[in-house]
Amino acid sequence: MSLTRFMPAAALVCCLLALLGVSAEARSQQPPPVSPPRTAPPAAQDEFVPVSELPPDEQLPAVPLVFIAYGLIWLAVLVYVVTIWRRQAAVQKELDALKRQLRS
Repeated sequence: MSLTRFMPAAALVCCLLALLGVSAEARSQQPPPVSPPRTAPPAAQDEFVPVSELPPDEQLPAVPLVFIAYGLIWLAVLVYVVTIWRRQAAVQKELDALKRQLRS
């Protein structure tokens, strides 16, 4: 094998390494990003607030969300079982047809 065969790959690797080196240098020369000034958190985040004391627009009803989640899961399971049932019925029909062909 000759070295000319590997020259394009070597050139590509050298170019990639050079680009990575240049981008690392460019990143190191940039000033660090300025963080926004810290402000005092809202009063509700300073201390514990029981859910019963939250305003109605900030409360999330958990029961409907749980029922919806369980409903979606059971729907997915039902669809999966029906598709498996249909596939199994098709395979059973093919097996019956093969048995008939073997008997005759």
